[in-house]
Order: sequence, then structure tokens, then C-alpha cells
Amino acid sequence: MNAGHSVPIRDVAELGRELTAWSAVYEQMTPGVFEGRVRERWIDPGIEILWEKGSQSVFTSGASRAGMVSIGVLVPPGQAGLYCGMPLGGDAVTCLPGGHGFELFCRGGMDIVSATIAEPLLLEAVGEGGDRARLCALFERPQLRVQPPAARRLRRSLLEIVHALEQRPALLGFEASRQAMRDCVLALAVDLLAADGRQGKWALHPSVKGWLVRGAREYVLDHPAEPPSVSALCGHFGVSRRTLQYAFDELAGLGIVQFVRGVRLNGVRRELIATAADPAVAIADIAARWGFWHLPRFSAYYRGLFGELPSATRRRAATSCGR
Repeated sequence: MNAGHSVPIRDVAELGRELTAWSAVYEQMTPGVFEGRVRERWIDPGIEILWEKGSQSVFTSGASRAGMVSIGVLVPPGQAGLYCGMPLGGDAVTCLPGGHGFELFCRGGMDIVSATIAEPLLLEAVGEGGDRARLCALFERPQLRVQPPAARRLRRSLLEIVHALEQRPALLGFEASRQAMRDCVLALAVDLLAADGRQGKWALHPSVKGWLVRGAREYVLDHPAEPPSVSALCGHFGVSRRTLQYAFDELAGLGIVQFVRGVRLNGVRRELIATAADPAVAIADIAARWGFWHLPRFSAYYRGLFGELPSATRRRAATSCGR
């Protein structure tokens, strides 16, 4: 069993690169040099604990491994964000069934810890009866639960396990210690996921504001060569300019123009990295494909967001390819 790893991150594109329970794309949405760290620990072949941190607002989209269920919580209780179109606060717990797509926006910095657990382990831990039926119902779609006591217990326990393994990696070599960690995570998951509905409600549907933020990003990605104006987005969603701006101010902490530009700049960055080994693909052509026709202004926007010029991104990626 691979016990996991802990690595510093200097580029948002490197987040998730070595994770084995996830497939995801990370986008930096606020300007500045990115600094972060990924801590992944496998305490059992069917249980992964993941702690991700980043210094900028980050939009993540992807999916978890089929057959595994993930529960997560923001580390700073005062942090805010968006999960699958639903407002995410510090006392909310996310639930993602295996193989399902998800979107996560962490505002003002990324700091989230999660446990991803094989479905058979959860079903075995919960046993038969009504709890099992409630648990199986949660395997159908991403959901969100606001339950402060459960969020605090989950946050505290997962962080304690990660810190303990950083200080003493050999703990997993002691069967009793490994089993205690395993039982702790399973007990937390069962108490949360199979709990009676009176203990806290699951949010099943995106809010209107969340739907607007999510939809705007999808629209931009679907039309890379046609950057939409605010008026075009208002017409597409059938809302006023004030409603659209209010949604982005409240949930993303960014203006709609800045958010859309950030999505496009992240698209350029992905292409720069993907084509780094082919010098025939010009940076100007990639920028133009994403609607950036004014190169000096594009370079300024790019440097303002990522802290480096597009050429520096390409050189670094090309060096990595040549290793």
C-alpha cells in the first residue's frame, strides 16, 4: 500500500497531479504567486485522507474514483466557497459519491481536508437496517450537509491523523495504530452519512447564485474563442446585470469580468503546459484561441494572475518534459 505523500506546490496546475483517488483540474482565480501544499495519506487500501492548501482562490472540477465516497470540510471555519452550485461555509460537510463529477470553489484561499472511503467499507461499518438504506441513498449525487458538530469532529480528527503521520510515518506499521485510525474515520463517516434526518439536512439543489457562477464558467469553457460580455451572460441566463454581479460578489468575491477573464487565462495556461514540448505552437496563437488578441495586455493579465509571464510558464513546463 502506498502510504501517500506531502509536497509543496508552486503552480496551481500541479495540484492533483499525483493523486490516485481523484481526477481533477485546478484553476487559480485571484492574482499573485501561488503557494500551496498537498498532503495525501492512505491509512488503509480503501481509505485516503487528503489535505489541500493554496494561497489563492481556486476553482476545481473533476471526479473521484468510482466505488469510493468522499466527505470533506473546510479547515478555517470562516472560509467560504461553492460546492456543486451550493454555497459552502465552514460548518458544512461535502459528500461526493464515487465516479460523480464535482465543482469546488474556495474563496480567498484553498484549505480543505477530506476522507475518501471505499463503499464496501462503509456498508460493512453501517451494517443492516435503516442506516444502510440512508447511506445507499447518498451514493446517488453530490450533496452538502450543514451540521456544525459533525463538521468540527471531522475537521479535528482528520487533521490530527495527518499531523501524527507527518511526525511519525512509521505509525502505519503498527497494526493497532492503523486500525484505530481506520475505525475513527469510518465511525465519523457513518455517524455523518447515515445519521437520522433530524440531525441535519442535506442540501440537494444549487442555489440561484451558485447556479449562475457555475453556469458562467461552463459557458466560457464551451465558447473559448468567443469571450462573452456581461450583457451576453445576462441574456443567456435571463437575469439582470445587478443580479449577476451580486451573485459573483457574494459567492466568488470577484467581479464577473475578472472571473470570466480568470477562467480564460487558466485555459491558456493549460494549453501552454500541454504544448510545451512543441515550439511550433506559438504563445500568441494559444492566446488568440482564448480571445486574447492584444498581446501586451494579455501578458499583463497573465502575469498579474500567475506571477510570471506566459513564456516563463512554457520554459518551466518544457524543462519538466525534458527530465
